[in-house]
Amino acid sequence: MKSAIIVSYRDEGLIEENVKDLLKLGYEVIIAADDPNEKVLRILRRYPVKATISKKRRGKWKALNDALKLASGEQILFLDSDTKIVNLCDLNGKDAIEIRKEVSASSILEKLINIDYFVMFLTAKLAEKFNSCLSINGSAFMIKRSVLQSVGGFRRRINEDTDLGVRLGLRGFRVCVDGKAITKVPSNLKDWFVQRERWSLGGAEVIIENFWRIVKRPRLWIPYIFVFYPAIIGFLFSLLLPDSLISKLLYLLIPLMVFLSPKLLSLAMLMLFEIHTLKNLLVIMLSFIVWSATMMFLAKKFRYEIDCKLLPLYYFVYSPLWTMVCITSFFRVLILKLLKKEVKVKRWLI
Repeated sequence: MKSAIIVSYRDEGLIEENVKDLLKLGYEVIIAADDPNEKVLRILRRYPVKATISKKRRGKWKALNDALKLASGEQILFLDSDTKIVNLCDLNGKDAIEIRKEVSASSILEKLINIDYFVMFLTAKLAEKFNSCLSINGSAFMIKRSVLQSVGGFRRRINEDTDLGVRLGLRGFRVCVDGKAITKVPSNLKDWFVQRERWSLGGAEVIIENFWRIVKRPRLWIPYIFVFYPAIIGFLFSLLLPDSLISKLLYLLIPLMVFLSPKLLSLAMLMLFEIHTLKNLLVIMLSFIVWSATMMFLAKKFRYEIDCKLLPLYYFVYSPLWTMVCITSFFRVLILKLLKKEVKVKRWLI
């Protein structure tokens, strides 16, 4: 038997659509609902599903573990209520499956997030090639019950899915990417910041906790570094270009040549500045061209629809912003851990 666990907080989301499809496929369906509204309760009465209900929010990790106690299947699908399954596959000898997510996007922000999800998909595919795993997106994934139990189930963490992915990777379990799901994403910047703050704080918490074990296994984190942070490509290009030490010395020496004409000195300084500027522009443009060409090629190869016109905005604005959020969150969590204080997250119960 196969089991499917759908997690809901208040709203019904896409629960009913998933329940109908999963029951047709022969899945045992368990719904973990916190503070459910009347529509969620009506779904529970209408369909032959199991449920674990809490009048108060208990934390996603707790809701998942409570639902897991009701599951009978060895193969378990986990879904968030805002994610719709399009197609599923069996584990086929794998320990877990990261289900490919796409976004039904209309606004510019949603289209940028869709590119983000494509990057996450590529990261997971690359990690699969390395036989590694550093994260799982908990909105849709499948795992063997025995594997989940062997790593201790879900733990009390901000990102219980990231924590699970790291434990699977450190234990050497086989995680692949397959299937397809459509998921909802924040439609405005305010909600995006709330979500990404939670993701980055939760990710930092897990990385700090397992830092040395992760560092010692480069195949776990190498796939993520280069795909998630494309600016590294620019850094590598800058290493290949001539060193700027001479130009730095000239910046200091030219003004000291007082025996030359002021106009000549000014022109020399301007030329030096322009050369330095052109070098930086060359690095930036080369890195962007390489990255964007790679994204377009892979999107076509994997039939993943992205808005290519937004690649410059993603590369130069969205991705750096997301990177800065991750960096600031990392140091915030690190300081709080050193001070032995609790990490708190907006609109989220741990």
